[in-house]
Amino acid sequence: MEEVFEIFMPIPDFSAHGALPPFISGHATSRAARSPYPASMLDLVERFCTSPDRARLLRGLNLYRKHLHSGGFVSGYQWIDGSFVENVEKLRKRSPSDIDVVTLFNRPLKYQADPKSWPSDYEGHLFARYFDTNAMKPVYKCDTYGIDLDVGSRALVRNSTYWFGLFSDMRDTVAKKGIIEIPLALDAMEFNAVDLAIGGKFNV
Repeated sequence: MEEVFEIFMPIPDFSAHGALPPFISGHATSRAARSPYPASMLDLVERFCTSPDRARLLRGLNLYRKHLHSGGFVSGYQWIDGSFVENVEKLRKRSPSDIDVVTLFNRPLKYQADPKSWPSDYEGHLFARYFDTNAMKPVYKCDTYGIDLDVGSRALVRNSTYWFGLFSDMRDTVAKKGIIEIPLALDAMEFNAVDLAIGGKFNV
């Protein structure tokens, strides 16, 4: 069986079609060379904080991650996508308007201990408070979606393949693009470090 290692490498440059490539180095079958590209939140800032508009979006993402952390969502990953990982300034002569974020989360510890309460709490208030894009976007400038990593295997596979397939497609074209994968924040000190990194580039 092939072993899977998480290899952090620089986030690739935009390809000729103006987005992250779906794979790099000409190795379409190599796991390490395919999207999603593992990165840290600071890597994301270093690569994409290139204008005041992008800096404001990254501040929103950082605040959204802090909001998730406060709710106990500290284990999992986020797929970062949308026009934010495209060269929209060149392609469409505008800045990105938001960041698409799919959060692949393990349930907070209290629900690991008491899984029976998860369905009612998720439907009752957790979805609305943490993942409903209609509620999150006005506050955090992020289109937010969630994938429960603790759900049954069939639902997990179907949800993951749906969102990955959807966000790997460039809108209105048949071109493919890459996605960035960052871990959820475990240490609350990260949020201040990210704020400082953004502020070191643009005062927004």
